[in-house]
Amino acid sequence: MARKTFLLILGILASIIMQAQSADDFLKKAIEKNKSYNDISVIFNYQMINNSAGVYENINGYASMKGGSYIMNIDGQEMVCDGTTLWTHLVDDEEVMISEVTDENNTSPIAIIDSFSQNITASFVESDNPDIKIIEVKENEGDTFETVRLYFDIKDLNIKKVHIIVGDGNEFIYEITDFKTNQNLPDNMFIFDENLYPNVEVIDMR
Repeated sequence: MARKTFLLILGILASIIMQAQSADDFLKKAIEKNKSYNDISVIFNYQMINNSAGVYENINGYASMKGGSYIMNIDGQEMVCDGTTLWTHLVDDEEVMISEVTDENNTSPIAIIDSFSQNITASFVESDNPDIKIIEVKENEGDTFETVRLYFDIKDLNIKKVHIIVGDGNEFIYEITDFKTNQNLPDNMFIFDENLYPNVEVIDMR
């Protein structure tokens, strides 16, 4: 009986270890698949929730990325980056702040993904939808977030939703409603054109 119990425990531990390895492998494959696209464009719904404070925000936004370049618009703020220069456009205030991209402030999706994937432990979470795989990740070091849950489409490994829980009680949910790839987006799309905004105040912080 003792031997069978011991073997049962070993089996349970082995299954947990295999599951963790599978989650890590799945996450790496999904990240590499999304990095392999020439470009990506998404439309998303953003929610910020803090139940204890009674806070609930619901905003739509869009983003495109191509290599180290990206553009994102959410709640009246547009960020445009060509990989070297970052323009932060406050639409309602008619201001654009220009800064230089460095290793310390690089907020490109690729840079964030690479940094993120090197400092986490991944595990599977049970999903009610057989077409969706849920990966829960936790930081190995630091306190940027408490938990992140990533929702992937099993068929194409495209990400469908990101649910971030941070230690201060805030939750952030990005749900992707439209996902397009390899559209041959032009490079000048990722450069802020001041001529299109003649009344904008330029604040050069370089």
